[in-house]
Amino acid sequence: MSFEWVSYFHCRNCGLAKSSVDIPYDRLGYAVCPACGVTTGPTVRKVTSELPAF
Repeated sequence: MSFEWVSYFHCRNCGLAKSSVDIPYDRLGYAVCPACGVTTGPTVRKVTSELPAF
């Protein structure tokens, strides 16, 4: 029995879920949703607390 890993793309804008093999990528390597055209990119880390003052 063979097993094949399948990676999926999930668009946060329109909710499309599709195999990542069928998704186009921009010149920087970020996925572009074929349904709505939104380009994914790196996420920004949000800091929830401030550093203590010295």
